[in-house]
Order: sequence, then structure tokens, then C-alpha cells
Amino acid sequence: MGVIKLNDSSFISYRIAFEIKNDSISGYSITDMGGPHETKSNLEGFYNEESRELSFQEANIIYTKSPIIENDFCFVNFKGRVKDIYDVEEIEGIFRGLYSDGQSCLDGDIKMVSIEKIKKKAEKVDRKIQRVKRLDEDIKKKVSLAKTMDTLSMNIIASNENLNILTSDEEIELTIYDAGKEDDDRIDLIINGKKILENFVVTREKKIIPIKLKDEQTQIDVVALNVGTSPPNTVKIHFEDSRNYVTTLTNLKEGEKAGINIVKRK
Repeated sequence: MGVIKLNDSSFISYRIAFEIKNDSISGYSITDMGGPHETKSNLEGFYNEESRELSFQEANIIYTKSPIIENDFCFVNFKGRVKDIYDVEEIEGIFRGLYSDGQSCLDGDIKMVSIEKIKKKAEKVDRKIQRVKRLDEDIKKKVSLAKTMDTLSMNIIASNENLNILTSDEEIELTIYDAGKEDDDRIDLIINGKKILENFVVTREKKIIPIKLKDEQTQIDVVALNVGTSPPNTVKIHFEDSRNYVTTLTNLKEGEKAGINIVKRK
């Protein structure tokens, strides 16, 4: 987890996760975590054990909160060195940004630290805060860097936000459930203007809905009918196709709506 520094000196949060098999790596990247343009992309690359050189490039977009014009997305192409690919603490180097047609876009630097290392530091700071005697107990309960880290790792859809998910499949599977405490959260689920679930009580029991993608885009809306006994209205939503899965969490007040747009790749 770390940042991308662009040539214009602006910073964007950046995270990668990958597996290595022989000298090949595969995984995903997340750009602008928790931001209005959060984007998750497939990642592929290679690791040369002799030179300790790591190279990877982003490929297809899995989801994005940005307007969905795939040809306009700038994909990261990175080369750098790491001491130990099986125990990576830091990744640092220069990247080239390329559009899907190979044309250059934005270039810059990448600097990342392992998420485990960041969490350990956050937990250490939290312990120090709890030992501060002059700090009010209510403030101590509210301040937690470790919990903030966990929140950032969640893909949350807020009111009036639209998450665009890309797929090459003709059918996907949608699963709805309450991942936390059951508190009588109720929703309407609308697909392309048609109400599929009405006044549905979200529980820990998973509701699975297969969706055939007949159109180029399929709009799914979640409308919060109440906030239950423990506000806000939160629903865990899981999308899965033959290659990817996306898990998201709605965070809504009564009457608010969050949208998910399923886009078929051309």
C-alpha cells in the first residue's frame, strides 16, 4: 500500500496484491482507495530472481467509480527492484502510464510499503494514544488508525454513487447479505427499472440472484427503506463472474440510493 506521485507532483493512493508462480505474477491493483475515482484493475507481470527486477502492468478494469470510458483509463506499467519477492516490505520505482492502445499518458513514481508493516505501525500509534492520560476517554474510543485502515480496504458505495463493474460474461451472480449485526435493514432492489426485491429484510442468510446480461449495460439500484435499529443501512453485495469477484458495501440513510452498473466488455 502506498502512493503514486505524478509528474505534476499530485499524489494518488495505490495498492497492489499478487501471487507468484515460477517467474510470473498475477493479481490486482486499486487506485484512489476510498476516493471518488476508486478503480480496481487486473495485474500481470514477471519477477527475475537473479536481477531481483519486478515488472508489472495493469490490464483490464474490474471496477471503477469513474465514468466508464475504458479507452480513456491510464494503466500503470512498472519496473523496479525488490530484495525478496516472497517477503516484500517496500516497492519503489518509476512507472509509465499507457492507454489501452499503447499511447503514453501520465508518468511518475511509485512508493509502497507492505500493508502488514503499515498496520503494525498503526496499532503501535493506537496503543500510545490509549496511554495518554490527558486525552478524553470518548476521544480515545473514536480514534483508531487500525480501524481506519480496515475501512479504507472496504469498497463502500455511498448515496448517489455508482460503481461500474466490467465483465465479459453473459451472466453474473449477485449475492446480498448482512455481514454484521442483523438490525432489520430493509431495501428495494431494482434492476433496469424493474423491482426485483421489495421491502426485503437483509439478514446473514445470503440471497443469491443470477442476472442475465442482455443489454450492454445493466443498472442495479439499492434503495434504503429504513436504517434498522443500528444506523446506517448497510448491505454487503457480492458480484461474481467466471474470472473476477467484487465485494462492496452500501452505506445509506433512509430514502437514499446507491447504484451498480454492470458493463459488458466490447
